[in-house]
Formats: sequence, C-alpha cells, structure tokens
Amino acid sequence: MSIVSPLTGASLPDQPSSSATGKENTPLRQSTLLAIMDKGKNKKKSTLTLDNGARLDVISPITPQVLEAMRTRIIELEDEIAQQPPTKRARTSIVPETTAEASTASAGPSAASLKAEEKKRKMQVKKVFDRLKKECKSDVVKFQGSAKTIKFDEVYTVNEFDSLFAGKGVLFQPTPQNKPKSVVTIIQFNTADQIQSFFGAELKPLKGNIWTRGGVPARTFGGGFGFGFGGGGSTFTKSQKVGAVDVTIRSLEVNYSKNNMKCTLKFEIGQIGGGSSNYYGDEDSDY
Repeated sequence: MSIVSPLTGASLPDQPSSSATGKENTPLRQSTLLAIMDKGKNKKKSTLTLDNGARLDVISPITPQVLEAMRTRIIELEDEIAQQPPTKRARTSIVPETTAEASTASAGPSAASLKAEEKKRKMQVKKVFDRLKKECKSDVVKFQGSAKTIKFDEVYTVNEFDSLFAGKGVLFQPTPQNKPKSVVTIIQFNTADQIQSFFGAELKPLKGNIWTRGGVPARTFGGGFGFGFGGGGSTFTKSQKVGAVDVTIRSLEVNYSKNNMKCTLKFEIGQIGGGSSNYYGDEDSDY
C-alpha cells in the first residue's frame, strides 16, 4: 500500500509490514520523509490525478504520465474558463468612460477650480484697490490742483499675474513690434472702461486731501514782507491740509518682471472739481 505525503502529496514507497523489517528500515523512512519535507518547503502543493485515479507529484521528474496529465488538466481549465459568464469583460467597458473623464479633465480646469481662481483674483484686486485708497489719503500725496502719481509694488507669480491682467488693458510690451523677447511685461490702462474692466465691482469712489501751496512769502509782525529791509525777517508759508476732495484714477501702467516676479503699479490720480483759487494760487485742476 502506497503512502501519500501530507506536505507535498507525493507517494512514498511501499514499506514492508514485518516488525523486523520496519525496525531495519526506520532510518530509511525518516530520511525519505525528511527529503520530501525539505523538497516541498516553501512550495505550493502541486499534484495531478492520472486516468487510473493515482495522484502524481508534478515536482517529481517529468515522465510521459506527467505530460499527459498536465495536457488533460490544461484542456479541462480551458473548458471551465469558456463556460464562465463574462463578468471580467464587463470591466473593460468602464475603461472608455474613465479615459473620457481623464481627457475631459486634461482639456481644461473644472468649474470648482475656476471658481477658486476667480475668488483669489477678486481678493488680489481688492488688495490693490485698498492700497491705492490708503495712499490717496496719505500726507505724502498732496492734491493741489494737478494730477498726482502714486506708485507701489506687489509680488506675483507668473500664473497670478496672468490671472490678474491677461486680456485687460493694452499690452505695450512685449509685442511683435516692441521687444518681442522681453521678460518684462508692460500693460497700460488709459480709459475709464479699461480701468473698470480691471477693478470690476471693487472700483469705488476715492478720497484725497487738498493742501495749500507752501513757500509763499508771508507778512511778518511789524509790517512788510521783510526780506531783510526795515528790520523785518523773511517768512514763507507752509503747506497745510485744508480738507477732503474726491479723486479718480486717470490711468494705470503695470510693469511686471518674470525674473524677480515684481509688479510695479503706477497710478495717475486726479482730483474732481478743482477747488478755490485761494487754495492753489491758480486754477489748474484736472477738470
């Protein structure tokens, strides 16, 4: 009677039944069993059933019986696969949809990303306008009838700059006719419509301060203007803040360098309404 190994399924050689013979062959059985265990270590159980019902270890040397059993098993597996319902094939129908979604995503940004970009742009535009509003009211900017220049810098990445200014104003540089290879971009806003298009809803009324002109000779105590005659001293008036005045953006020039990402915004601000000649000494208001 043949014995099958519980580890590899291989048949062990028939052993004599007599006790004497068993005692003599005990070392042989142990060595054979150890050899089979070592052979099957870290290997999957691989056996085939022959036509006569016997089980054959495919790890053993290849014989014609093994080849025939393997061929029969391969045919059986092919028949089983052919009879299975096409469940796995259904997954392949999902691939075109996934590919279509991927191509749609690569074709352009989603609605959510566009909304986020627009929100970011509004925040940056508001920051620019708030900075301009603050500068218009500063004591450094003295409205005395003529337009004033207000200039400050911001730092933007190339993508941020394009999001803010692409399609806005008039591109002065680079153009095919003017420094086409320049890394410095210059955009000009010279009309009210162009300025409105850039600021959008953030464009609100601006306020500045009227200042008197300083340096005008003033009377000193004791009569006359002085200048060293008659004992009087020379005195000149200082510029003084008089009150608030409405101002407006007349133009904007944007100068952006891709190398250092610095963006210089240069505004020309004019006051609305002119004001009394007592403030300025002449009538040279913008309107």
